[in-house]
Amino acid sequence: MHLVKEITPEIIKDIAEMLDMGMVCFYHKPTGTMDYYPDELKNPGYDEEPWAEVIDKIAENYGDYQRFEGMSSREAFEVMEDFIAGINYIPTHNKFIDAISRKKPFGNFNHLLQYHPDLREEWFKYKLERGIEYVKDQIG
Repeated sequence: MHLVKEITPEIIKDIAEMLDMGMVCFYHKPTGTMDYYPDELKNPGYDEEPWAEVIDKIAENYGDYQRFEGMSSREAFEVMEDFIAGINYIPTHNKFIDAISRKKPFGNFNHLLQYHPDLREEWFKYKLERGIEYVKDQIG
């Protein structure tokens, strides 16, 4: 039986950031380290060759790892909606509601953030906080 190292706040943050970048993460319980590779669902057709060593290492010792997956599009959309709900200036709030109500809501949202640098900074912090909570919810 391997000892299981507690997942540190730093590793939880790293996992949240990698998940946000479209990776699937694996926490190696005996050593307390993290490995990752592109999530096939979020990166269809990615080139596995550069990731082969990591993929094989995880597959050969799968029981030693805890897998972490990113949010579904629906969950990510809800995070975006929650953030918009906190925008108190009504004209700006309404612009963001309109942006996510059309086709390509994520692209529209990110495009609109370019014109609101303060909100853009807040968004990155908020999204990371929510990502960290999402990772914590997956810790088994």
